[in-house]
Amino acid sequence: MDKKLKQALAEAYRAPAPERKAAFLKQHRRRELCRWELVAIQIRYIRWWVWAVSLALFGGILWMASPARGMGGWYAAALTPFLALLAVMENGRARACQMEELELACRMARHSVVLARMVVLGLFHLILLAGLTPPLAAWGAVGIARTGVYLLTPYLLTAALGMELTRRVRGRECLPACGGAAVLVSMLGVCLINFRPELYQPEHLPLWGSALALATLAAGAEIILSWKERELQWN
Repeated sequence: MDKKLKQALAEAYRAPAPERKAAFLKQHRRRELCRWELVAIQIRYIRWWVWAVSLALFGGILWMASPARGMGGWYAAALTPFLALLAVMENGRARACQMEELELACRMARHSVVLARMVVLGLFHLILLAGLTPPLAAWGAVGIARTGVYLLTPYLLTAALGMELTRRVRGRECLPACGGAAVLVSMLGVCLINFRPELYQPEHLPLWGSALALATLAAGAEIILSWKERELQWN
């Protein structure tokens, strides 16, 4: 087509400059959610039985560690990996059910939604573990610091393993994989109690502190990897 004809057509069909565009967009702009509002919204999307099972595990640990049962806090601490399993599976529910595309279509970024659920369940479980620490420390005649280390180490180790498996295993196979990791960590604690009870003596607390630090770093690294993981691309 001739260059002059192109210019003439462009002049003839030139779109007029928009009027009051900024005012129109401002009128229909949605209010942005702050971080804590997003967290409050995600609380409603966590299934009710996750809260119920968490409270049931809290009661089970107290029951097992009570003086009437005499099993000690170390056996009760072997249940904490299943608290972490609940948090991991709830956070990875969309991926396990292969429904990530629905979360990608939401108003908020998917990684922000997942992080909000991690914050909600993580804080809830930390509150439960903080409530368990004083009675277990009193019943076991050990300090609060030692009890807290014994409770947090298997929890964070299971959380790190579960998030790694959630990122690598897709579909329905994710649930048995994460469940197997929780059982493995729990049985490891039981084996230590039965075959190496000397590891629970005060002189080995630095070893437990190192294990807790490594588990914390691993869980933090998994959270960062989940945050930076590339989102699904639409075809």
